[in-house]
Amino acid sequence: MDRRAFAGLMLIEAMLAFGNTFAASFNLIYLFKHLDMPIWTGPIYLGMGFFISIFVSLWMSWKPHLDPRNAMLVGLLFLIVEYALFLTVRDGWLLIILVGCSFGLFYPLFWTPMNILMAQLTDKDDRGVTYGAFFFVWPLVTFIAPFFGGVVIGWASYQVLFALGIIIIGMTALMIVAYRKYIPKDQVMKIRLEVIGRRNVVSVLGEGGFEGVFWIDITIIAYMFTQSELDLGALFSLFGLAAGVMAVILGKISDKIHDRRTFVVMSTLASVPCALLIGLSDTLDQFAIATGLLEFAAFAFPMFVFAILTDKFEEAKNDSVLVREYLLDIGRAGSIGLLVVLLYLGVSPQHCFLLTVPFLLMGAFAWEPKKGARPLPGVAGHADQLH
Repeated sequence: MDRRAFAGLMLIEAMLAFGNTFAASFNLIYLFKHLDMPIWTGPIYLGMGFFISIFVSLWMSWKPHLDPRNAMLVGLLFLIVEYALFLTVRDGWLLIILVGCSFGLFYPLFWTPMNILMAQLTDKDDRGVTYGAFFFVWPLVTFIAPFFGGVVIGWASYQVLFALGIIIIGMTALMIVAYRKYIPKDQVMKIRLEVIGRRNVVSVLGEGGFEGVFWIDITIIAYMFTQSELDLGALFSLFGLAAGVMAVILGKISDKIHDRRTFVVMSTLASVPCALLIGLSDTLDQFAIATGLLEFAAFAFPMFVFAILTDKFEEAKNDSVLVREYLLDIGRAGSIGLLVVLLYLGVSPQHCFLLTVPFLLMGAFAWEPKKGARPLPGVAGHADQLH
């Protein structure tokens, strides 16, 4: 592994994680508190975004090749547009529609190339621990970013928060430009559902469904318990650090024993009672504890499913990343749609969180080839090494 390439990707991810969660943690709160939008409307822009992402993934699969450098920069441009919209648009419905479109272009254009580069830095002997390290960057950074976001809102305003978010994302784009020579130009990727196995399709759809509800409903429930931005920032920060170190340790173990599915099953099944506890919490303290436990239990789930898919596509890592993103976005868009309907019908956000349970159980269906199985052949034109 090229240490400079690894360090560069880690730094890019850390900068984006800080800039994005610093401001984006409060997007829904801004809609509810300052634009007086009903609770059920908040998730709509994210549901729109992931729905658009599905078609961006299909476009990536159709293109003869993609330059990850340009794609990531364009993706960050759309994220900057998203924050600029929060700064300038005062009509709630218009903001939801425009931000949904911006988010739907940012997410796949940045994260699919980013995850491709991450996958290319791994092999079966270090994939678990490497993915653990990459996945740990996000909770490590988000342990402090939302708290600082809450401080900025309390000290200044939402407008200052979103302006600072734009600056940090702009600096992230400059980091990609500086890192440009380590990023390969032409990448080929195809969505090949027929070869990943039906059980893995179910598992990844379950992961996406879980994330769609979890990422949004946790914020809404927290808002129901406390509407102080400073308290919310501290609460969101607490959620972030619950399980990162354990993921790195488990990733290292999985590399040695060549067994990732066991950790997926353990993670998903352990997460179910934690999700039930969130749905039954009566106080902020109970909710915080239950959420921390869920963060700890569920953290390994997406990491090891990702590793299983990459193991299966060892000679075509790009395909594993694209098919994963495609299925995740289908699951996310679908579960967010269900969440919006339930909230509109008057179901409490805590009871809505019980939607995560069936999706977690779907995640346990993940399957990996037995030891010694041949990896799937690549597609001509793949460039699976950084240069």
